[in-house]
Amino acid sequence: MDRNITRPILWNVPIAFQVILYALFIGLCILYAWSAWQWFRIVRLGQPAEDRFGDPWRRAMLMVRDAFGQGNVVREPWGWMHYALYVGFIGLFIGTNIVFLNSDISEFFGLFGLGYYFYYGAFYHVFKAAMDTFFLLVIIGVLAAAIRRYIFRPAPPLVPPPHDRMLPNLENRLGYWFPLTMLVLVVVTGLMLEGARINAHPPGFTEWAYVGREVGRLEGALGAGVLFHRWLWMIHVLLVYTLLASFAFTKLRHIFIAPVNLFFRNLGPRGRLTPIKDFENAEAFGVSKVEQYNWKQLLDMASCLECGRCTLNCPTVNTGKALNPKHLVLTQRDHLLGKSPMLLDAQASAESGKSAEASEWKGPDMITQVATEPAIWGCTTCGWCEEGCPVGIEHIQRIVDMRRHLVLMESKFPQQAQSAFRGIEVQGNPWGMAQEKRADWAKNADVPIIGELDDASDLDVLYWVGCAGSYDERNQKVSRAFSGLMKQAGVRFAILGVEEMCTGDPARRLGNEYLYATVAAQNIETLNRYKPKRIVTQCPHCFHNLKNEYPDFGGNYEVVHEAEFIAELIRAGRLKPERELRARVTYHDPCYMARHNRKWNGARTALRAIPGAQIEDVHNCKERTFCCGAGGGCFWKEEHEGTRINQKRLDQLVEANPETLTVGCPFCMTQMEDAVKSCALEESIRVRDLAEVVAESTGATSK
Repeated sequence: MDRNITRPILWNVPIAFQVILYALFIGLCILYAWSAWQWFRIVRLGQPAEDRFGDPWRRAMLMVRDAFGQGNVVREPWGWMHYALYVGFIGLFIGTNIVFLNSDISEFFGLFGLGYYFYYGAFYHVFKAAMDTFFLLVIIGVLAAAIRRYIFRPAPPLVPPPHDRMLPNLENRLGYWFPLTMLVLVVVTGLMLEGARINAHPPGFTEWAYVGREVGRLEGALGAGVLFHRWLWMIHVLLVYTLLASFAFTKLRHIFIAPVNLFFRNLGPRGRLTPIKDFENAEAFGVSKVEQYNWKQLLDMASCLECGRCTLNCPTVNTGKALNPKHLVLTQRDHLLGKSPMLLDAQASAESGKSAEASEWKGPDMITQVATEPAIWGCTTCGWCEEGCPVGIEHIQRIVDMRRHLVLMESKFPQQAQSAFRGIEVQGNPWGMAQEKRADWAKNADVPIIGELDDASDLDVLYWVGCAGSYDERNQKVSRAFSGLMKQAGVRFAILGVEEMCTGDPARRLGNEYLYATVAAQNIETLNRYKPKRIVTQCPHCFHNLKNEYPDFGGNYEVVHEAEFIAELIRAGRLKPERELRARVTYHDPCYMARHNRKWNGARTALRAIPGAQIEDVHNCKERTFCCGAGGGCFWKEEHEGTRINQKRLDQLVEANPETLTVGCPFCMTQMEDAVKSCALEESIRVRDLAEVVAESTGATSK
């Protein structure tokens, strides 16, 4: 390669300017170290977290995918904006370091007679073209971000939290306008600097700096020369270091903290809640003070980049309710920052062994004034906030932790939840219906009860009916249809009957962890006595608890949902849908199957096997499904704010113009039927469970 095809590094830059450059670099390193130490001290205020260090290789690979590869960002329509900004900025950062390598480091290696310089020839040509492209990408990304955030701000994602719950600190005052402005100034002056050098010191070859060359021509026409280049260099350097310094005190902080937060993400089952491990010796339950969160939850607060993706399909945000997951994290973060000086002083005194009197916090109460109780009780635990978040923030646990405090420490919870708690405690079901009637639905359906069998060891599956399938009249039809399918397929199954109790899901999601632990222990004792090979259930909430949460209490089982089980039987040829279903069918994915457990193919496999069925999905399906409004124990309390969530969901589903709306959850069944009735659409839309639709096609009895 021709070594003459290059440019002199630091051309026209006086020694004094170069000294300032390196002095600024040292100052920047000190600022970063100080900022990192401050955040480390704050995060260290949190309580110990469950294993966040296991499987480091997998953690590192996921971090590379989602942080450096922007895996969770590019999924959304405006993801290209952030991606352009990110790629452009990283490209310019790498390019600047390449120049540094070929300047100072090559001189260092030259002292030992080692060749290191490669900033010439074809590499130089490609490098210049790439750098100009990165400049353009940043400009496009910044302009798009400015338009999105300040001109056509989408609601609800970018609506800021209430000012009275945010600190009037420098970060909030600067917002994103300051770092975006600095990015524009850095990029524009960078292009101007390149143009000024080309104009004042023209190369003797055709340069690939296709943008800088045109800028240089314009500057030459305006009379800019060597002196202009010299002072523009200094201005550009000052702007660059101002931008880099702003990473420590503006919202660009997430550039450093987000990858760390992604590394420490939860690798366990999605939607799983951590148990309270020692009820006997614990002095407090749940979280009422910000310092009672674990350190990962505090790190979550520091990581939020305020993009609002957690709100895109949040059922409470989209129906005008108090809970906004983005606002929750941000207001708790500012609450943490306001309280941290007092907490750090107390921690320092404790660590030094001083018997200092504990200071009393005189600021706002985290539950009633920062998070607010309407927001705490509004969550359906559907998981969209965590699905949408690009930096791995875990919203559900922080909300349930506050519910646990209110329920277990203050006996405060929605009045309607009292009957559900009482029903589970006394009768083993949230309806409070007699436990001895749990198996009444099966009396005329020839369904075996495991406790009445001489030998239960040859059963293929234990059918966990669930409370809705046992007591709710509409969902009893689903239980009979599913039983009929299993009998038709020759599946050897039985139910627990009166030995089955509520899994405790409503109690746990509503914060009554003690009641949950009690019924879970009873169910596990029963299941471990029968040792089922597999458990099958039509309820996603039962599925999730039995599969993902009972292992924490000593119950480890192979659990399958009806949709996956029916699809399995169809693939094996044990079920053969033959009767035509001449209808457009839309499947509503339950949150606890599709989003939390990543299972949506089974239902569609089963529906596609039905002759004549026209399957039409909507945009909000599979992992992007929209909640029906029943999760998180919300089925057991009334909606008093905004519009009803099930109505919002029906509005989305009717866009597919379905004649049959198929569900795979007993609570979705109730919610969707209520929405259809409220819109007087019973004549045009029929709500059916997947088991019912397949049973109609196979001719399985459901009596």
